[in-house]
Amino acid sequence: MLEGLIGGFANCFEPFNLLLLFLGTFLGLLVGALPGLSSPMAIIILLPVTYSLDPLPALLTMIGVYVGTKLGGSFSAILLRTPGTPAGACTALDGFPMAEKGQSALALGYATYSSFFGGATSWIIAVTCIPFISSIALKSSNADIALIAIMGLVMVSAFTRGSMLKGFIGVSIGLLIGAVGMDRTDAIERFTFGSIDLLSGVPFAAALVGLFGFAVVISDLSLMKSSSQLVATKFKIELPSTLDFLKRWRAWSVGGFFGAIIGAVPGVGADGATWLSYGVVKNNSKNPDNFGKGEPDGVVAPETANNGTTGGTMVPMLTLGIPGDASTAIMIGALYLHGLQPGVTLMKTGAEVVYGMLAGLLLAGVFMFVIALGAIRFFVYVLRQHRSILFPFVMIFATMGAYASYNEFFPVYVAIFLGVFGFFMEERGFPVVTIVLGVILGPIIEYNTRAALQLADANWFTFVDTWPRLIMIGIIVFLVFNEIRQGLIRQKISKQ
Repeated sequence: MLEGLIGGFANCFEPFNLLLLFLGTFLGLLVGALPGLSSPMAIIILLPVTYSLDPLPALLTMIGVYVGTKLGGSFSAILLRTPGTPAGACTALDGFPMAEKGQSALALGYATYSSFFGGATSWIIAVTCIPFISSIALKSSNADIALIAIMGLVMVSAFTRGSMLKGFIGVSIGLLIGAVGMDRTDAIERFTFGSIDLLSGVPFAAALVGLFGFAVVISDLSLMKSSSQLVATKFKIELPSTLDFLKRWRAWSVGGFFGAIIGAVPGVGADGATWLSYGVVKNNSKNPDNFGKGEPDGVVAPETANNGTTGGTMVPMLTLGIPGDASTAIMIGALYLHGLQPGVTLMKTGAEVVYGMLAGLLLAGVFMFVIALGAIRFFVYVLRQHRSILFPFVMIFATMGAYASYNEFFPVYVAIFLGVFGFFMEERGFPVVTIVLGVILGPIIEYNTRAALQLADANWFTFVDTWPRLIMIGIIVFLVFNEIRQGLIRQKISKQ
């Protein structure tokens, strides 16, 4: 592992790779600071750029964006009480009151310090777990891989916002989209409706652009004419003293722990980690009434958890091919587009890329810290601009991403259709990330299930003939029945 990491850092320190990582982190901070934009959207915009790059430089750019958006979201949360990212909503609870007291610089300092610490903590966990899990995953058979993917979909459905039923519906739609095209085993057309363009399936890049790009822009059209009124008059970052930060060890240790652990659970991501960390720190505080009124621990805990998820989400993505959140789902798409197979064999077939990504994750955290300190005034300037200047560029680059995937207009039409469809799904509480995960994992489940049955002479008991498989089935059954039980309890309470 150590040799692989050294090689990964050596690749990252190549001037071109380092430049792309730096620019990606800068772009991530910028995108995260702007309400209405998001990490998945920024990575989607970068898709057309990645086609002309080697896998590692392309993915380093995306990792920079991914890490940068985590801290960028706190800028607008603290200065505007309008979080740039969903996870930043928790930071706004105490960050904005601090800004109203004239402590905006200190609040930004706590956020910056905490984000860097959370990212570094999760990086240590990631580099420790990924090689270990990968070595186990390499010994997995087709039945194991199929169950891992099914468990991932069930976990995503269980832990995403809203009801598990809506999660299952989203996943099912994704599975249907993933089933379109020529059956790889029997060479039979499925759901093509006579269209030659659909023989190879729904263009994956177009699906990502539509669901994560167009759908979000459509939902945020109300922000087009808005500009921002900032509560602060002086814009800088004032880092707390090391002693002061160390005194808040409960806040950053809880945030770092929950960020790394929850980040590894598919579908939960930073949103769940930040609120859980905030709640635990508040409930165990000697002065819980101070929270919501400008308590620094209320900034430290969620921001540490927010960036702490970056390493956690990489664990299932790089070892099992199961994305931890929307951004890593798009990175999986990028791996596919560059001819790499995410999942249990990635460490064996693309170890150089894996270790390069892990090295880039740590370096992006360093860049995030340095850029935030030096360029906060620029980000504040952009915060004041009208969204009408930004959204057209998002649409243009997203369209370019869809077109560049096949160099024809059919993927653009698919992206527009899925964008409108995704907008209506989100409006009704169906998270589009569940649809995307269904598209990604559906073919994996189908192929490995059929292969496992062929090897077992069509004996379905092959899925329960080892202890790991029984444990996975137990987790799946538990999640489903637990959701049914909670649904019955909620129904009983509503009738009272």
